[in-house]
Amino acid sequence: MSISINRFKSLYYPVWAKAGLFLRQGLADLVFPPKCLVCGVFLTGNQPSGPDGLAGFCPECLAGLLPLPQAHCRCCGRPFDTGAPSVHVCARCRKKHPVYDQALSAGLYEGALRSAIHRLKYSGRTELARPLAAFMADHLSPPFFPPQVDLILPVPLHRKRLRERGFNQALLLARKLYREYQALVRFDLLLRTRWTEPQVNLKGPERLANVRRAFALSDPAAVKNRSVLLMDDVYTTGATINECARVLKKAGAAQVLVLTLARVA
Repeated sequence: MSISINRFKSLYYPVWAKAGLFLRQGLADLVFPPKCLVCGVFLTGNQPSGPDGLAGFCPECLAGLLPLPQAHCRCCGRPFDTGAPSVHVCARCRKKHPVYDQALSAGLYEGALRSAIHRLKYSGRTELARPLAAFMADHLSPPFFPPQVDLILPVPLHRKRLRERGFNQALLLARKLYREYQALVRFDLLLRTRWTEPQVNLKGPERLANVRRAFALSDPAAVKNRSVLLMDDVYTTGATINECARVLKKAGAAQVLVLTLARVA
C-alpha cells in the first residue's frame, strides 16, 4: 500500500519536528546547562519543575516567591499582621481613601521576588517578564485577572529613562500577563510629561512632591466613563499610583483599579 509524500509529511512530520526540537533542546542543555533566572544556580534534571511559566526558577527561589497574604486591606492591598484570612479596610484608608478605587498586588516585595524584579529592571533581564507574569496569573482573580475593565494602562516612564533602560517593565509585564487581551493594553494614553527622580531614593512626602503633575493623558476622552486598570511593578507608598489615578479621575474615568506585581509590606 503506497502513501504519498505529502500525506506522509502531514501524518508524521509534526512528530518528527517535535522530537527534533526536544533533541536540540536537550543538546543545548547539555552544552549550556540552564541556570535559575533569579540566583543563577545550575538547574538539574532531577529538580522539581515549577508551575507553567516558572520552570526557570530553582526550588529555593520558587519557595521565595511569596504571594500577598489573604489578610490584607481590600482597598489598598496592605497586608495585615495576622495569620487568619481577613479582607477589610485598613485604618489608613478609612482615614483618607486613596484616589484609586482598589489596589492589589500578587506578592510581597521581598526575598526572591524582590531579587527577580531588580534583575528585570536594573540588569535588563527582560526574559523574567514572562515567569513573573505567570506568577501573577496564579495569584489573581477577577476583576484583575482575567481583566474586567475597559482599559489597561501601564505606568509610563519618562522618555529619558526609557532611553536609558530600553524598556518599560510595567508594559512588559502587562503584555505578558494580558497576552490574550492585548486590545485593552494601551501605552500611548497615559504619559509621563516631566522628569522625576527615582522614587526609591525619596521619603514619603518627597515622593508625593516628586510625581505631582508629572502625568497627563494624550486623549482624555478615551478614558471618560471607562473602567481603567493601572499596572506597575512595585507598590511602595502609592504616591505614583495615586497621581496617575488623579489624572484619570479628573478626565472622567468611572473606576481606577491598581495592580502591581509586588507590594512593600
